[in-house]
Amino acid sequence: MLVFFLLISTTHHVDGKRSISKTEEDDAEIERQLRVLNKKPIKTITTEIGDIIDCIDIYKQPAFDNPLLKNHKIQMNPDSIPRETTNKVISSSSIFGGLQMERCPSGTVPIRRTTKEDLVNAKKIIKKPINANNTYPNAPTTNQFVFIEEIIEGKQYFGGMAYMSLHDLSVFRDEYSTSQIWLLNGPTEKISSIEFGIMHDPLLFGDSRARLFSSWTDDGHQTTGCYNMMCPGFVQINRAVTFGQQFQSSIYGQISYEYFFIVRRAPISKDWWLSIGLSAETSEPIGYWPKELFTHLANSASNLRYGGFASARSKTSTPPMGNGFLPQLTDSRKTAFMAKMKYVNETGHTVNLDRSSMHTHRSGNPECYDIMLASPLGGFDITMAYGGPGGICT
Repeated sequence: MLVFFLLISTTHHVDGKRSISKTEEDDAEIERQLRVLNKKPIKTITTEIGDIIDCIDIYKQPAFDNPLLKNHKIQMNPDSIPRETTNKVISSSSIFGGLQMERCPSGTVPIRRTTKEDLVNAKKIIKKPINANNTYPNAPTTNQFVFIEEIIEGKQYFGGMAYMSLHDLSVFRDEYSTSQIWLLNGPTEKISSIEFGIMHDPLLFGDSRARLFSSWTDDGHQTTGCYNMMCPGFVQINRAVTFGQQFQSSIYGQISYEYFFIVRRAPISKDWWLSIGLSAETSEPIGYWPKELFTHLANSASNLRYGGFASARSKTSTPPMGNGFLPQLTDSRKTAFMAKMKYVNETGHTVNLDRSSMHTHRSGNPECYDIMLASPLGGFDITMAYGGPGGICT
C-alpha cells in the first residue's frame, strides 16, 4: 500500500498518457544544469583535501552558456588599472600558504566540479542581500549579520577592497559563516549584488575549512545568480586559483594571516573584476562578472558593506563568525578584522572611506556577535573588528 501511495502521489495519467511529476522535472533540470556546468576537461586535478578540479578550455567555460553573454568577448586582464595597484606575476601558492594545487595547462582554467548534491544544497543556502532595513526578506530568525558601511546619499562605488584576517571555525553541516564584502545597487525586490570573501560551509564544500567564495544576482536571487560557478556567469581567467579553494588560517594569539581582496569595475569594459593576494601590489586577477549580467550594477554600486554573516538552517542557534570570539581592539592576533578598507572611485583609484560617515549594523544579541570601528589596528588604516561565538541570538 505504501509503494502504491508513493506511485500515485508522484505521477498521474491524462488521456492514457503518463504525466511528469514535479520531482522528475526538478531532477531533469538539475541534470541539464550539470551538463552545462561540467564541461569535458582537458585535465583533472584532485587536491590534497579531495576536491576535484577540472581544467576547462577557457573559451568553453560555463559562463558562455549564459544567453546574456552570447556576444561577449572574453577579457584576459582588467583594463586601465591605475599603476599603484597593477597586478604583478607571483606564485599563486603563496596566497594559500602552500595549500594551492598545481596550475591548469595554458589555455585552460580550473573549475571545481559540481555534483547533483552541490546544486541541491546550493538552493537551500542561497540568500537575498540585506536590504535598507537590515533584514533578510522572508528569512528565518536564525540568520545573523554584522556589517559596517559608509552612508553618503548619492555616492557611487566602483569597487571595494580590504585585507581580511583568516580563521578556522567549527561549523556544522546545517550551518554556514562568512567574512565578506558586499556591493549592492537597486530596489530590495530587484537588487543587484556581488558578494565575495571567505566562507565556512560544510553543505556547500563538504567540510568547514575557510574557502574562497562569491555570490551574485541581478534580482535578489529570485531567478538570477548563484554561489561561485554554480550557474553560468562568472568568467574565470586565472589558471591556478578558483572558488572553493582553502586558505591557510591564523592561530589564535600567535600569528595572524590576512589576505587582500578587491572587486573593482574596469573603467573601459565596465566588467567587475575579482583579485586576491597577499597584498594589493602582488594580487592576481581571478576573473570577472561581465557587465551584461547586471541591471543596477551595470555602472556602479550604491552601497558598499564589510562584515560577516552566520546562519543555521534547522535549529535556533547560529555558528561562530570571524574567529569565533567577540571583537577587541588591542591585539590583532586575537580578533577577526578587516583592515585598509577602501572604495574604488570613478577613475579606478582606491580611496579611503569617510570615517565620520561610517555606520555599524548588528542584527542580534551583541553577546553573540559584535562589530567595532577601530583606530588603526596593527598599523593599518581604517579597520573594523567583528565576529563572535554565536549561539541563541534572538
